[in-house]
Amino acid sequence: MDKVSKEVKIGIAFVIAIFLLYYGISFLKGINIFKSSNSYIVVFDDVTGLTQATPVTLNGFKVGLVSSMKLDPNDPKRVIAYLDMDKGMKLPKDSKMSLDVSVLGSATIILETNPYTKEYVSSSDTIIGARKKGMMDAADTMVPQIQQLLPKIDSILTGIQALVNSPALTQSLSDVNQITADLAKSTKQLNSMMGTLNKDVPTITSNLSKMSTDLSGVSNQLNQVDLTTTFKSVDSTMKNIEDLSSKLNSKESSLGLLLNDRQLYDSINGTISNASLLLKDVRENPSKYINVKVF
Repeated sequence: MDKVSKEVKIGIAFVIAIFLLYYGISFLKGINIFKSSNSYIVVFDDVTGLTQATPVTLNGFKVGLVSSMKLDPNDPKRVIAYLDMDKGMKLPKDSKMSLDVSVLGSATIILETNPYTKEYVSSSDTIIGARKKGMMDAADTMVPQIQQLLPKIDSILTGIQALVNSPALTQSLSDVNQITADLAKSTKQLNSMMGTLNKDVPTITSNLSKMSTDLSGVSNQLNQVDLTTTFKSVDSTMKNIEDLSSKLNSKESSLGLLLNDRQLYDSINGTISNASLLLKDVRENPSKYINVKVF
């Protein structure tokens, strides 16, 4: 009896160990055998990167996983993936399943539900899955284009190498260095001029302020001058000059008669001429006019 009991215990322990091993492996794969789920069938043309226990996500949240995969017996080019979805997860009809494979090779099935229907997919229905174009697919598409560009890139590199080795480039760089040095020198001179100007600006500003003050004083003095009286005085003076000029031109005044009488002018002119002749004769013949007797 003890022997049988011992064998039974060993058998029970062995069964428990196998169960724990199965549960542990399933747990490591992300499968919870104690959690109730709904099963769905998804068909893919390409399952590169897809493995058992690949997660199914909705808006980034895990809602299921791949429980198993097999080839489609009706079409060997397609693969059937069986999904275990959360018990409360219902798939509306026309929902999309997209296989997304990252650059590192990890795969994810992305679920996109159809919000415009109230009908749901049953466990016997087949969902057509699609593979999203990733970076690797884009790289495969770009490889032929890159191969076509390689000869052009090689030609461009050859041209760049010839340009780098050209003596003209060296001379141009030397000229640029000279221009840079000249600009630095000009900048230094400009800074010096600005420094001098900054020193002179306060003096110039002070002089301008003083000049403005003087002009303000002159303006105040001009404002104090009685221009009306001055203009009246000038007007009176001009009127007197005009009267004097009129009198000089008139033949009624003495000065007017003297200035405008032609006969008087001729008489005076003749008298002056006779006086000049008399003086000349006196100088030439003094004895004629002066008698000197000596006793």
